[in-house]
Amino acid sequence: MYRKILVPLDGSKTAETILPHVANLAKHQDATVYFAQVIEPATRSGIINLDQEQEVTFQPQRLDDVKKYLNGLKAEYEQQGLAAEIVLLRGIAVDAILSAIEELGIDLLAFSSQGKSGLKQAIYGSVSSALLNRAPCPLLVADTRTSISLETNNRILVPLDGSQESEAIIPHAEHIAQLYNAKLSLVRVVRSANHKAAFVDLDQEIKKEIVPEHLLSQLGKSQEIDRIQDGKKYLLNWQNQLQQKGIEADVNLLYGRPIDSIAAVAEKVQPDLITMTSRAKGGVEQFVYGSVASGLLHRLARPMLIVHTGKPPVRNFA
Repeated sequence: MYRKILVPLDGSKTAETILPHVANLAKHQDATVYFAQVIEPATRSGIINLDQEQEVTFQPQRLDDVKKYLNGLKAEYEQQGLAAEIVLLRGIAVDAILSAIEELGIDLLAFSSQGKSGLKQAIYGSVSSALLNRAPCPLLVADTRTSISLETNNRILVPLDGSQESEAIIPHAEHIAQLYNAKLSLVRVVRSANHKAAFVDLDQEIKKEIVPEHLLSQLGKSQEIDRIQDGKKYLLNWQNQLQQKGIEADVNLLYGRPIDSIAAVAEKVQPDLITMTSRAKGGVEQFVYGSVASGLLHRLARPMLIVHTGKPPVRNFA
């Protein structure tokens, strides 16, 4: 599924945070890893003098230095028995990377959510956020705080919301689970703006007493119980389907706020990887599928596999 993995770097140790995660996956996937670096124009904006011929100039980066850096990473991977190539890109960072994805037929784009260009913990208005929003292929993203098990990803967290869009992540989660002989932890959150996060015991009968009194004024207990029961049936159905394929899965049903609830499950099960779908957005909505994925990436020190379900916005010069 991920035969060609593109890893854009900027020469910083921060950007290299993603490398162990890529090596971990490539060892199980028999993939080729493409290490890339972008040489950007020296000037990205300004007033054009129409009386003079204009020529695009690039930052004074010696190609030999970039090649040496990328070839060093390539050699390290090859020593581990992994296939690797180097790619030098020229132009605006985001557009150059997107072009490489198309031209090379990349199956997975992997990068750190922070880099030398001053990115903060969150993924606001940067190369990372642009790639998260616009890349046409699945993404493997790691925060710089993320630790890793170099041997295996033995627990994968899979948040679902009941929609077909969210379920598009399941084939990816199944694939990785089979590579690692891993266990899936499915999560469904019954949304409640007035409750942070509460686990529902699926081994017990769902009774009205589990619904907080403050929800009465909004939905009524019977309606809230119906939502929780539907969530239970949904999770157990997926658990049964996965088990029929030989994939071990546990289920976690919560009511509360999505980010708080998913974070609570992550704290409980300590997953090695979180897999989610996103819907690509443009303009002022350039976050990945609402604030859930960006909030989790900011909050949890866990690598995330993100798969877009919507059509990425038209490319521009971001």
